[in-house]
Amino acid sequence: MITTPLLDDDKFDLDFLAKDEAPSAYIPKQYKVIIADDDNDIHDLTEMILKDFVFEEKGLYFIHAFSGEETIRLMDKHPNAAVVLLDVVMEDMDSGLKVVNYIRNVQKNKLSRIVLRTGQPGYAPEESLIRDYDINDYKLKTDLTKQKLFTTLYSCLRSYRDLKQIERNKSSLEELVKISGDLFKKKSLQDFMDSIFTQIAIFQKFGSFPFPQKSHIKNGLIFKNTGEILVGIGTFENFTQYRYEDIQTSIGSTLSLSELETIDSNILYLEAGILFFNKGLPTLRDYVYVELEKEAYDKSLIELLINNYSLALENYQLNELLVKSHEDVIFTLTETIERHSNETSNHVKRVSLFMKLLAENYSIPESEWDILRISSVLHDIGKIGIPDSILTKPGRLTSDEFEVIKTHTTIGFEILSTNEHPIFEKAADIAYYHHEKFDGTGYPIGLSGTSIPLYARMMAIIDVFDALVSKRCYKEALPVNDVFKIMRLESGKHFDPILLDIFLNQEIEIRRILQNYKE
Repeated sequence: MITTPLLDDDKFDLDFLAKDEAPSAYIPKQYKVIIADDDNDIHDLTEMILKDFVFEEKGLYFIHAFSGEETIRLMDKHPNAAVVLLDVVMEDMDSGLKVVNYIRNVQKNKLSRIVLRTGQPGYAPEESLIRDYDINDYKLKTDLTKQKLFTTLYSCLRSYRDLKQIERNKSSLEELVKISGDLFKKKSLQDFMDSIFTQIAIFQKFGSFPFPQKSHIKNGLIFKNTGEILVGIGTFENFTQYRYEDIQTSIGSTLSLSELETIDSNILYLEAGILFFNKGLPTLRDYVYVELEKEAYDKSLIELLINNYSLALENYQLNELLVKSHEDVIFTLTETIERHSNETSNHVKRVSLFMKLLAENYSIPESEWDILRISSVLHDIGKIGIPDSILTKPGRLTSDEFEVIKTHTTIGFEILSTNEHPIFEKAADIAYYHHEKFDGTGYPIGLSGTSIPLYARMMAIIDVFDALVSKRCYKEALPVNDVFKIMRLESGKHFDPILLDIFLNQEIEIRRILQNYKE
């Protein structure tokens, strides 16, 4: 029989008849302590001794188990228990040792601190237990005093806290490695901002067990070195009509734009958040502000994350600059060709916007919308090989002249297919097949139905629509309503009926594009 040890009167007050003192200030229960013992008195006494225990302003949350099997079940339910005060002998002589084996070798839990307690030291010698089992302390139940329990808990919780911090840092660094590659794949500044807040939430220093972690603040914005606000999130969502000077007070910055350009560090800690930027490109510099509870984060880790985002922002800007340069060259080239055939530059702009509109409303991945928008304008690049006398002829073409015109699809394909860039790969297919018809009566091959590449089927609709609503050297522009009727009559003949319906159902946006980019 196990007897409950007496306590030293000077170490623990047993005056149960004394009047309760006024309750102290509320301390949130934070650390889980599992008391595993088959003696009810041990449970009551342990909790009584530790009820006012506080470690780093956090109290204890007690969980009671009365057998080895119950302890294992509770460890599965509470794997984040900080301390397990574990009796060696419960339903079996080695119940506690089985629990230790389960925690360390089955559950793979290396964080919970295990303190073995026994009333039969002869059965479980201290030396062999410490040597053979991954426990953190060993106590006789005769040592159940306030002073010794407090000392044990302080030691265990310091160790648990430090191990948790090491694990958190390790996880954070692993997360940094994992997300670093993804940072350079962001397709928009909105995407970039969303990613920042998603990743920042991972780096919170403190949990709030056993209560849920509070949600992370998601307020931030990006502004250019000219002061123009590019994108906002949260409370700054509708701030794109403002400038940096307008929101300077709101973000707690005392520096003007010109002063920001002269600072050495690319991370500024403001009153309620962080302002950072890419240092490498002063002329392209964008500033990112995120609201942040700075005390909730490890400073070195958050700076590492922010520096990664600074590099990613710079990469994004360089990529945007490169894409814009490519786009400008392509649009300039195609506008030159279109003007050569007496068509305006706005034809190119309309075609590109119509293509993106159709892509957005069909099941095409968002990552391809802009690629299609740019590649579509190259659909008639083959006209560069067609004689001016045919291109600019005001009257009806002869059959021989029409055969020459047909060759612009092959010429365009030959020009574009030598480049493996996604823009030119798609442009080559569009140039070659965009005069094929859904019923198989088109050229240059006579493909039909879905054997015609998807992007060429889309281009067939857009090219004919824009040609009908526009003035040409051989025809006048037709009213939009008439064009809609004409094209619906060609559903399933000239055009893919599904794509045609999707396109014509966007009438409001189609008319807006036509209005903004008139002949």
